[in-house]
Amino acid sequence: MSFLFEHLWQSTLFAGAIGLLTLVFRNNSAALRYSLWFAASLKFLLPFSVLLAFGDFLFHRMTPVDAAAPVFHAMVKVAQFLPEPRVTILMPEAPQLHLTEILLAAWAIGFVALSTLWLIRWARLNAVVRSSRPVPMSASLPVRASTASLEPGLVGIWRPVLLIPEDVLARLTPHEMQAIEAHERCHLARRDNLTAAIHMLIANMFWFHPLMWWLGARLVEERERACDEAVLNAGSDPQTYAGSILKVCAFYTQSKLLCAAGVSGADLKQRIETIMTNKPTLRLSLAKKSLLTAVAVTALAGPVLFGVASSSAAASSPQLVQERLAEQKKPRKETAIDPAQFDRFVGYYRISASDIFVVSRSGNRYLIGTIGQRPDQVYPESATKFFLKGLTLPAQFSFTVDASGHATEMVLHQSGEEQHAPRIADAEGKAAEVSLAKRIADNKPSPGTETALRHQIDGLMSGHPDYNIMAPNLAAGTRQMLTDLHAKVAAWGPVVSIKFTGVSKGGLDTYDVTCRNKRSQWQIGPLTTDGKISTIFFGEV
Repeated sequence: MSFLFEHLWQSTLFAGAIGLLTLVFRNNSAALRYSLWFAASLKFLLPFSVLLAFGDFLFHRMTPVDAAAPVFHAMVKVAQFLPEPRVTILMPEAPQLHLTEILLAAWAIGFVALSTLWLIRWARLNAVVRSSRPVPMSASLPVRASTASLEPGLVGIWRPVLLIPEDVLARLTPHEMQAIEAHERCHLARRDNLTAAIHMLIANMFWFHPLMWWLGARLVEERERACDEAVLNAGSDPQTYAGSILKVCAFYTQSKLLCAAGVSGADLKQRIETIMTNKPTLRLSLAKKSLLTAVAVTALAGPVLFGVASSSAAASSPQLVQERLAEQKKPRKETAIDPAQFDRFVGYYRISASDIFVVSRSGNRYLIGTIGQRPDQVYPESATKFFLKGLTLPAQFSFTVDASGHATEMVLHQSGEEQHAPRIADAEGKAAEVSLAKRIADNKPSPGTETALRHQIDGLMSGHPDYNIMAPNLAAGTRQMLTDLHAKVAAWGPVVSIKFTGVSKGGLDTYDVTCRNKRSQWQIGPLTTDGKISTIFFGEV
């Protein structure tokens, strides 16, 4: 609900700004003011949050993927020394009727009622058109005559026709009828029926907001004035034109559909006075053109750029890290899902240049792990979110799906960080498995892993590790566990020797580390392209 309230006040504020802007252009064309009011209506369909999200998307597209590794694997072994048992209890939730559901039901009733009303009116008008007869006239669109008492108007959105009463030719002079035809041709050229239908849909969606109905009145007012200006600019006599409108209003009724544009809309008295005055509209000055451009850029590009800037700032925001960390540490409740639902996530996801996740299913067990390593079982907390059990540093996974339900990305949530892993083709994942198998067969250490491992152990022993040599997610996890890690490693005493023993099945370089008081085994992944440690864990021997 907070999202809706935020969207409503932002759209209302935007409409207020548009209202002030129309005052600036009150001496310019009505067509311009109509466009401004229509933009205010469209704003209700486009929340600023969508533009912010687009900016965030651009930020992630423009920012190189950092070679951060799956830190939850780095902490799995450590968790053996620092157990944190957790019991998951599945309890059915008692059904409750929340305020949100009540409001949603009220909205649905209003939306359905209004939509039904408009559909009924549309069906009735279509029935009138079907029962009418074609009339040969000089208008540049099909003309049909009806026995109904409706005023002359443009009916239809994609293939509109000019619907006129049977006796209108007897009531109006040829010049008056030409003025009416010119007015309707203007509606046709401006696509007024289409834009009116769009606003009707928006008004039905936000029927509870009084501003929508006020906007509808402003749109009708400015579209009629825009057509009046066009007719007069084309050379019609003001007195003849005003007389034709008055006759139509005297003898015929106005259509109840906003998307069936006639000639009698808006404040009739004000329109007639404006027509008779026939005051020319001012052309846009350079200053006003610049103002319009600035407003358009600010309204559209501003939120996008703000989303880019916010994502950039959030990438290093301590507050955001703490908020994420608090959320990630919340107890998780396992829920049941259809195992077949998980199959849409099965595949490969690249989290860094050297690390690829494999998502698979074995019966009712959902598995996630990096290529070559034994996968871990994850447990669903919703249809797209899963969590690991028994970790000192809690970890969750979420999946992003497209409109067709196909998974496009997996996100690892751990240590207050979020690592995005785009889905890759199965062929690319299998090729990576073949490459890993070759590396294991060669059984040679990756360049720089021994030096980086020694440097990491020295840092943990001193209690001042060098976070500059770690990928962000590993650095965040190390900070959170530093007290326990330092106490354990420092008790081992100085390093006596480090010996490479082989490449593990997961593609990690394995080293035996002998200290004065303890012998341990460490595994470290190949360094990233910028020389940082992405994956590392150890176990006592």
